[in-house]
Formats: sequence, C-alpha cells, structure tokens
Amino acid sequence: HIRQAVFCIGTTHNRHHTRRLFLTESLRNMSSAAKAAGANAFRAIVRSRVSARRFEPNKNIPNGIMRDILESTITSPSGFNLQPTHVMIVRCQETKHRLAKEVMLGAGNSYRTIDASAMAVFLADLEVHKRINRIVSLERDAAMRDPNYMAILPVAASFLTGEGHAATFLKQMATDMLSPVQPMPSIEPVEAWSYKNAALVAQTYTLAATSHGLATCMMEGFDTRRAKEILRVPDRYGVPLMVATGYEYEGGDGWSGETKRTPRLEMEEVFFGDTFGESLDLDESEQQSNDIKEEVS
Repeated sequence: HIRQAVFCIGTTHNRHHTRRLFLTESLRNMSSAAKAAGANAFRAIVRSRVSARRFEPNKNIPNGIMRDILESTITSPSGFNLQPTHVMIVRCQETKHRLAKEVMLGAGNSYRTIDASAMAVFLADLEVHKRINRIVSLERDAAMRDPNYMAILPVAASFLTGEGHAATFLKQMATDMLSPVQPMPSIEPVEAWSYKNAALVAQTYTLAATSHGLATCMMEGFDTRRAKEILRVPDRYGVPLMVATGYEYEGGDGWSGETKRTPRLEMEEVFFGDTFGESLDLDESEQQSNDIKEEVS
C-alpha cells in the first residue's frame, strides 16, 4: 500500500483568506523599524537558499512545519487567479525508491530522492478551462472584484489559456495582426502558461521551506511519463519540476561539508534600465548606503 499526501493548491479555505487579510493589514501598519526587520528576515532567507547536494536520510519533517510551508505556498500568485498548480508531497519511502530507480536521471537526483524527507511534485493543469467555473465561483463568493472584471473573466481566461496547437496558432495570428493597431495579449501554448504558474508556486514553496531551516533542491531531470505512471497522475496534468525537501546532510562517509553557493552573473549582466541593455542606475546617497549597511549587519 503506497500512501501519498496530496495537497491541492487550487483549494481555498476561509481561514487562509482571513489570515491573508490580517497579515496584509498588519504589513500596512508596520513601523519603519518593523519593515526593515522584515526585509532583513526575507533577505536572510533568500540569500541562504542553496540547492542541497545531499540530504540526511531517515529524517521526517513534522506535520506542523509542512502545513505551515503549504499555507505559505498556497498564497502564490497566478494568472487570473486560476491557480492551475497542484502539489503532491511524496513521503513514502517505497515510492521515493521507485522514483529514484525508475524516473530520475543521474545518480545525484536518485540519491537525493531517496534521502530527502519529502519530494514535492508540482503538477501543472493542461486543461485549464475545466477549473474556470470553480475559480469564478470563489471570486463571486469573495466579492472583492470589480463587476466589470467578473463579467469578462470567464471569456478572457478561456481565450488566453486556449488549449491545442490549432487554437493557439489561430489566436496568435489574430493577435499578431491586431497588435500594430492596439495592444493585444501574447498568446502562448497552455503548457508554457501553466508551467510558468507552477514555477511561481515552486519558488514560494522553496523559500517557505528555507524559512524553517530545511534544505531543498529543485529538479527537472526526470522522465515525466514514468513519474506520472508511478504517482497515478491523470493525463490532464504535466509535471514541470520536483523539489527534494529535507535536512542537509550532517557529514561523515567522506562528505566534504556544507553546500556552497553556485556562481551568479554580475548584476549588470542581468538587470537593465529603461531599454534592453541600458545600464541601470542604482547609485545611492551616502546616507542611504549607510542605512542599508546597518540593516544588513
């Protein structure tokens, strides 16, 4: 018997909504010192995250911690709030062994899968139209949207998330022809749209796990077809990535030590100003520079 914990990111609960409203109002009312402390905490989380090379085996993540991670994960943004991502939290050792042996590409991904406390498997809905009515119902119950937005939501969401190569091609032709006359949306295949949304959820999940001192490793080196068969994932969903989650290996067996951060491009190679390639001016006054240094220290 294979037990799998399946958490549906598309499900919204009233207490989550109430908590988000409370936190949003709290953030608005924070003092400058409190906002600086919050920025420091977030900075520490983001900059401490690295891709774990090895996990401590036979170590479980307490349910309370996992629940808190998922309650943060479910706040992730998505196009039209359609929330097209589901997450499976695979903790069964037998299932992880099967994934390691039959699905993963490369020895590194295989032993991480076995040793990790859990494998977060992100599923992207490729038949998004089937969830539109559910989301529209949630939006109406929340009564937060402008009536004009609600009126066009079903049509706009269906148009922009059109499924099938023929439908995508026709919509691309139509929008390309009209773009010189007026602004038009970019039409992309449903896989690209849904995978993009899943990546937002995966990043939130990873940072939430990091905030609890957990190690993570995002992985895309696996056979999706085999993964879906083992995990009994319906054809409706793609599997863009998995995130191995657990505790960093504590050493021994010739292990070289803690995971080091991989190199990054220089800031000027990544970030531009008003036009592509234009240098971004981030020069600060001496006082601003000192204030930031005090926050970081």
